[in-house]
Amino acid sequence: MSIRLDPRRVNALKHLAGEAGVRPGDLVRQWVEERIDGARGDASSTAPPAPAGLQSRLDELASRVAALESAAGMAPAHPEPDPHEQQAPMEPEAPEPTAAPKRARRNAISAAPSGERVALHDEMIAVLREHGPMTAAELAGAVTERGRYAPPRSGKAIDAAMVSQRVSNPTYRSRFVRNEGRIGLAE
Repeated sequence: MSIRLDPRRVNALKHLAGEAGVRPGDLVRQWVEERIDGARGDASSTAPPAPAGLQSRLDELASRVAALESAAGMAPAHPEPDPHEQQAPMEPEAPEPTAAPKRARRNAISAAPSGERVALHDEMIAVLREHGPMTAAELAGAVTERGRYAPPRSGKAIDAAMVSQRVSNPTYRSRFVRNEGRIGLAE
């Protein structure tokens, strides 16, 4: 969901969020939740805003969870122990069954490279040294086939347009030459 605000109000929101020690979006969400709870007549709407301390935030969260559990008719996840009752030693819980690992997509790209990151232009140069001049589409396919280059942010598969853009980029233009629709290495 997105909302439009006057820039002055956005600045005021950022200032208030900074004072509260939260992100502006979190502060807006908190305000909306309080307003909705108040409109429904929830008991939690009369609670004062949470102080900035971590412990008080944890206590408030624990009370909200307890209220939700009681409203849903569930037993609390961690009931308060009775100080007069003797505690039996706890047995370790059995590990939860894990789901079968998902099958990796053929062109899946990891956010963190397994080895040293290889730049697209360096990979293109290596392919051109091995195979000689190629079209942009052939070069893109050869780079993909080698599997050493991983796009840094987009995760988009390497295509002819990406290769052509790199060759045309002023930073790398001196390394490549175009001749009759083929890309080769500049000498």
